[in-house]
Amino acid sequence: MARRRKSKESPIEALFKAPWWVSMLSAVVVLIFFKMVLPSMAASNLILKPIAAALSGMVWLFAGVLFFVGLLSFIREKFSPEKSANQLVTPKYRTAAEQPKPEEDRIWNEGKAASATTSVKPTEWSISLLRDLEWKRFEDVCQQFYTLKGIKSETTQLGADGGIDIRLYQDGSGKPTSIVQCKAWGRYVGVKPIRELLGVMAHEKIEKAFFMASSRFTDEARAFAKTNRITLIDGEMLVAMIKRLPDTQQQALLAFATAGDFTTPTCPSCGIKMRRLPGKHGKPDFWGCQNYPRCKQTIGARTAAGQ
Repeated sequence: MARRRKSKESPIEALFKAPWWVSMLSAVVVLIFFKMVLPSMAASNLILKPIAAALSGMVWLFAGVLFFVGLLSFIREKFSPEKSANQLVTPKYRTAAEQPKPEEDRIWNEGKAASATTSVKPTEWSISLLRDLEWKRFEDVCQQFYTLKGIKSETTQLGADGGIDIRLYQDGSGKPTSIVQCKAWGRYVGVKPIRELLGVMAHEKIEKAFFMASSRFTDEARAFAKTNRITLIDGEMLVAMIKRLPDTQQQALLAFATAGDFTTPTCPSCGIKMRRLPGKHGKPDFWGCQNYPRCKQTIGARTAAGQ
């Protein structure tokens, strides 16, 4: 799955989002360096000495800014505490306007209750199970399949993946021999993402690629892939490939796929489970990150028809 790139932020914004003591410590370090260390180093240098003296006189301005940012960060942490990124809990919001509406809470609580009461796990692989997997679990299942086949593989980290979800290593050289793109979609995969994968192949100088999807591919996508060394593996084909594994490996992969909450999408940026929210003004429901407003990642929710 292609993940969104985070927007660039200034150093001051980064410090404000960091723990308050980071800014305070930075201010102390700046003071010590420009008031004591730099003048001492430049004392015997006729050129650097006046420069060091000038910077020493201005350092209070920079240190003051850092102290002020640290104070704001301290206030933010004390009066608007945010949960750790690895805790799957309902997030706290900074203003009353950002508080979830009753309808949002109802959908969220119903989802948690359904997840808690779902004790019956699938006992065999099927196309419906594959399409129920959220995008990150689908990627991980694809990677584990290659591992079970004895092929060295690794998934890319969260964040901008550059159009690559899995790298395969098959010749012992330590360099990837092929790349894999995964799409846990409920709709047909068209030719556009296949063309994008070809562009990634050219950039990475990789001659072979696989495109694995939980759904199906359009005829145009299949025709394009056939002439460009890209192997398409749709949901039904992947299920058939999994069922050709030994029974013990099938069950191990099944247990891996259905461990915990395997249907709620993972935030592409934070790596935590998202929460389903109702669309407004006639728009469809969507998944939002629990770390909102710090993280504004969203994913469209599938409809009953799986689109």
